[in-house]
Amino acid sequence: MKTVSDSYAIQMSNQYRNRTFIKISITSGEETYLFTNADIISIQKVNDVDPLSRRLPKETLSFSIIDFEGNYNPSNPSGKWNALDENASLTIQFGFDLGSGLIEWLEEDQYFLSGRPTVSSGIASFRASSKLNHLTSNYYKGTYGQKSLYELALNVLTDAGVTSYSIDEALQTMYTVAPLPITTHANCLQLIAHAGRCTLRTISNGVIEIKPFSVTNTPDEFMLPLNSIALKGDTISKIETLYKVQCNLYIYSLAETESVLFESIIDVDGESTVHIEYDTSTNQVITSSGGVLSNISTYAASADFTITGTGTYTITVVGKKISTRTSIAESYISADSNGAVDSEKNQLITDSSMQSALIYQVANYLQYRLTHTVRYRGNPELDALDGIYMQTIYDSFISALVLTHTINFNGAISGVLVLKSLSEITNVYLYDSSNVIVEDQLGDAISIIGTADYMSEYSLSEIDSFITEVIG
Repeated sequence: MKTVSDSYAIQMSNQYRNRTFIKISITSGEETYLFTNADIISIQKVNDVDPLSRRLPKETLSFSIIDFEGNYNPSNPSGKWNALDENASLTIQFGFDLGSGLIEWLEEDQYFLSGRPTVSSGIASFRASSKLNHLTSNYYKGTYGQKSLYELALNVLTDAGVTSYSIDEALQTMYTVAPLPITTHANCLQLIAHAGRCTLRTISNGVIEIKPFSVTNTPDEFMLPLNSIALKGDTISKIETLYKVQCNLYIYSLAETESVLFESIIDVDGESTVHIEYDTSTNQVITSSGGVLSNISTYAASADFTITGTGTYTITVVGKKISTRTSIAESYISADSNGAVDSEKNQLITDSSMQSALIYQVANYLQYRLTHTVRYRGNPELDALDGIYMQTIYDSFISALVLTHTINFNGAISGVLVLKSLSEITNVYLYDSSNVIVEDQLGDAISIIGTADYMSEYSLSEIDSFITEVIG
């Protein structure tokens, strides 16, 4: 959640709010285009983040402005449309009137245009998304061999030219031997975050963040009361019980002998820079039937090199192919065999301890099956993955995790929250036959995944003996 003053929090909680202010600034080359309330017709800002990084986040902004003069009309030869960079950076900032002419401005959110504007009936419409969503060029420099997830993330971000990022140090102790596949920089970061049990998202000021996620984080002191929720504005859904969680372990093997990975004829006239792709492999050697090869860089499934000469040459790549097989581990969460089965597949999981840790994290999160979609007055200081308290129609407050936050503006501000209820299952423990909570070696109560405490038929000493036999 963005940092706000006590005065802001008090004013925003009032039944009748003061005015909301908005500034949108686009920087294109040496030009800056500023839009304020007087120009803006509508805004939609969407922040949708999967806490487990099983998919990329959706971080988008769309807005429309008054353009009766045709400044952003592509048909206007003296307009601004042609001069506007289709990927220009922009910032949006929300402010709130605290009274007596004092405006408190929130931290900026940074985006990049997704093309030039469209114009219809004197209205120019813009679309933008975060830097993360703009990382659509391919990363092809993955290599086989043990590396930390931190190193992988750093390599991808550096190759993409990203300078504003935050990678949690926890990834320095998580390792894989798998090469990253040839795919977009954004997809590579998603694989890394998912394997490392982290959340991937963009935070304020355009910083790309990879940070461990825990569903047990304490909610922020943000209260969403009923008087902030639209009439019949809370839609509640619950998905089927989770039966089990599966996760693949990827086992990589090298061929014993070398084979031809790539062979092709190229025409050269002078000096040429060449990029080629081949089967996933290691120990690659590149040769040419003529010319001079230099600046050779080989990766698991691609290579870059320079060739100098004149004529037609055959390029050959020889190396040891890498084959992959999988081993599946699973954990049963409930006795309902008709329930949902979650399957986690990530080729960076090459260590059984990481496989087990991912199963545990996914199971711990997916045990919560209740979701609220809430139409409310709109608080732009809220971010996805914020923990909040929400008042229900039963006059009780639940703790919830923000999965998706949409802010709308059309002269007045409003919002839509998709919330994962975290109050559905709390304080559920394993008890022995004497009704005593079973504790682990650290003295912490053993919680279980379910909707009710589990009353065992065994004594505490029998349970302890069983645990010792299993885990040593």
